[in-house]
Amino acid sequence: APVAVLMPAPPAPASDAAPPFAVPPLRSQRIAEPFEALRDRSDATLAATGARPRVFLANLGPIAAFSARTTFAKNFFEAGGVEAVGNDGFPDRAALVAAFRDSGCRLACLCSSDEVYADEAVETARALGAAGAVALYLAGRPGALADDLASAGVTRFVAVGSDILAVAGEAQDLAATQA
Repeated sequence: APVAVLMPAPPAPASDAAPPFAVPPLRSQRIAEPFEALRDRSDATLAATGARPRVFLANLGPIAAFSARTTFAKNFFEAGGVEAVGNDGFPDRAALVAAFRDSGCRLACLCSSDEVYADEAVETARALGAAGAVALYLAGRPGALADDLASAGVTRFVAVGSDILAVAGEAQDLAATQA
């Protein structure tokens, strides 16, 4: 059942004097309401198709390199109703790409440290695009790699300060085309 606002806004006090300007009342809204709407949309997708919108977490390098950004990306996407498909990393790029294909996801998020990104992110992004990723995200800020990552197909960077509502909504739109 939908959550109801407990108390409506109180009416403006009555006055015989005309107000100097008119201000429409603010709409009551819970802070979590936009996130609830995204999760409700995800629930509707699950009911209709048997699966939630999903993003594959493309973990690069050793666990110590990717675990912090993987945790951030998982929480970021799942707060907006997009299931994060995790893993324990891969011995090489070919295994990562194979796992992406096997996941059935069409969205992927690169997760690792800045050092590993410098060595592997651009080529891995190209490989994931060639494997069918319709959107590629990168957990963190791109720094000097921004142009190279964009040309390799990375469409968004998810980091502290990113618009989670916009990114999760976009991800749900893109994932809706999943087979």
